[in-house]
Amino acid sequence: MNLRHALAAGAVLAASLALATPAEARQASASCWGGPTVTDYKGRTFSTSTCPTWIQTSVLDQASLPGAETTGVLFPGDNWMVCQRKSGENPQYGGGRNNYWLYTQGDTSRIHGGWGWIPATSVSYGGDYQAIPGVRICPADFYG
Repeated sequence: MNLRHALAAGAVLAASLALATPAEARQASASCWGGPTVTDYKGRTFSTSTCPTWIQTSVLDQASLPGAETTGVLFPGDNWMVCQRKSGENPQYGGGRNNYWLYTQGDTSRIHGGWGWIPATSVSYGGDYQAIPGVRICPADFYG
């Protein structure tokens, strides 16, 4: 095997190992990035952060369960978030636990233009009971 083939084989091996990195390691190194400016159904304008979500989730009219009404559905992908706040316990997706909720707009809408809250456990990274890195904390008097 010549040097060029050995280097190519090494690169393939390194790429394979990177793909096999445990989810926890990927989560710890990830972050959200700048998103678009958006206007919600009440006419308020916000700057946002874009974060990867890994699971389809309901968007709720309140940042807690039970009793919240579904306003829409958010599909997995790169989705923008306005802000986040602590509230009730999140649904437990993939073993993660959290009590942060993020204000956003769903991909589908039932009421309020699909605007509402998603659980932090649907975002692709973040520690248990910790805010999602890169998303601002909502003002204390902001409830969506």
